[in-house]
Formats: sequence, C-alpha cells, structure tokens
Amino acid sequence: MTTADAPRRGRPPSGGRERIRAATFDLLREKGIARLATKEIAARAGVSEGSIFYHYKNREGLLSAIFENALAPLIEIREEGIGAQSLRETLDHFTTAVEHFLEHAIVVMFAAQADVDLRSSVTEYLSENPDRNPQTGVRLIGEYLDELQRSGIIRAGIDTHTAAFMLVSSCTWRAGQPWLVGTTDGVPERADVVDTLIAMLT
Repeated sequence: MTTADAPRRGRPPSGGRERIRAATFDLLREKGIARLATKEIAARAGVSEGSIFYHYKNREGLLSAIFENALAPLIEIREEGIGAQSLRETLDHFTTAVEHFLEHAIVVMFAAQADVDLRSSVTEYLSENPDRNPQTGVRLIGEYLDELQRSGIIRAGIDTHTAAFMLVSSCTWRAGQPWLVGTTDGVPERADVVDTLIAMLT
C-alpha cells in the first residue's frame, strides 16, 4: 500500500470514511498488513481508490483512525466517569468496553509489529495522546477501586493498581488469544473473571 498522496478530484461522498475503515479492518483480519492494498480496500468499501487518500492521506493515517475509532467506548467511560452502579455492574461495563476496544485495536497493534513505519506512527500517536493510551483504563479503574477501598468496600492491603492491571490484562488475553493461538479454549467467561476478582477484593 503506497503512502503517497493520490490525486483528489472533488469531495468524495459522505459515509465513505466509515466504509473505508470497516473494509480496512476486515482485510487486516483476513490478510494482514503485508497484503493490504488500497485497490482492494476501495473495492470492498465501494469507493474510489482516491477517496482513501482524500480522507486519510496515507496508510498510517488510516490505521491510526481505526485505532482511534476503537477507543470510543473507553473515551466515553472516561468522560462520563465510573462508579454510579454497583461494583459488579461497573466492572462488567468497564471490561466490556475494554474488550470492544481491544477486539478492534489489537488488529492494528499486531500489524504495527510487522511494519517499522506503522509501529513508529502508532507509538507517536500514543505519545501525543496520553489520555487515549490503553494504560488509561488501568488508571481509571485503579482510581475507582481506591475510592472503594477508602470507603471500606474493598479490604485493606489490596494493591488496587495491581488489581486494575490484572483486570485489564485479562481483557487483553481474552481478546488476543484467538489471534495468537487461533482458539478460545481455556479462556474464562468475562462474568467469571469479574466475579473472581470481586471475591478477591472484598
């Protein structure tokens, strides 16, 4: 996939951006970064090849957009805050959002490891947007658990940051194992992870 800008002939139809993102994501899952071609993306999205460059300029911009779009559920949680529901409801809502993010973003993360330019682009994006770094999820849930510990709901002696890290790590493995080993065998259900963590915390 070339990174050079393509000629622009007028403004592409609205809705093309979303179709391009969806087509790119599907092709990444099917073929990987090495075989990702703008012509195939355009055909899958039902747009002209020039529309890809019009909207995203190059592949780094396109894949960064997929990554950013995947962050939407976590950004929503950060903006709305957490803790209005019960502990179980809060952790279930949080882990659902994290896994939704990872199911999409992990495709870009894996692709980045196979491409130096893309890896640099993703690293730069995360350094310029620290509030959108996956580590933000650990901080958010850690602060929430801190409050519950101060109120006596979570027992003293628990390292809340480590508990938050464990929770996010479980989400990462649940989303990543199918990519790494091609199966979900042995992966516990999300509800079982949440219930076990709550038992440990309380």
